[in-house]
Amino acid sequence: MSSRLIPFDKIANEHPCFLDPEERPDWPGLFQNENPLKLEIGFGNGKFLLDMAIREPESNFIGMDFYHKGIRKVITRMDRLHLKNIRVVYGNAAEKIPILFKEAELSEVFINFPDPWPKKRHHKRRLIKPDFADTLAHKLEPQGKVRIATDFEIYAQEILEVMQSNPCFSNAHEEMGFLHQRDDIPKTKYEKSFLEAGKKIFYFDFSKVQDCELAPTA
Repeated sequence: MSSRLIPFDKIANEHPCFLDPEERPDWPGLFQNENPLKLEIGFGNGKFLLDMAIREPESNFIGMDFYHKGIRKVITRMDRLHLKNIRVVYGNAAEKIPILFKEAELSEVFINFPDPWPKKRHHKRRLIKPDFADTLAHKLEPQGKVRIATDFEIYAQEILEVMQSNPCFSNAHEEMGFLHQRDDIPKTKYEKSFLEAGKKIFYFDFSKVQDCELAPTA
């Protein structure tokens, strides 16, 4: 079997599982079912997204990224594996999520190793900010989960402060705020390499509280 990836232009123009939408798609129509909708933001080479789709065939997965090679890898591999429960969305999560999902539509969001933008002048580019936490609160169903992993300790502290300051989220690890080990879901390719190198990883698990009072969206 050839290891060649599908060209990005062919994916963008022809592939039914690739989306670059400017308004909310009919997700149940696209998946042809009402299964829980789960989102991975920044899927990289796609290993975690593919593993989760195989592991949970009764869930629908949306991978969101703008990295062409990663998109080509995911689409090529999901075709070879005949996976029908993945859709790939092109774009920036902070811009796309507010328009692509209605209130309480997502059951789970995964954010694995978001770019820490380590230089101080770039900190404003970090994804997990108060406004973004508010967006997630709107789009998650009650008791829906946000699962985050980072190996960057300074960013980990910022993530903890942002998420814990939002009254719509409850921390599953209240005593420490995070875990250094997590074995209940697959590991990303980079996560495995970090662990093999002895790097410390910070894992966060937050749930949307049942009776959260949300501010109206703009």
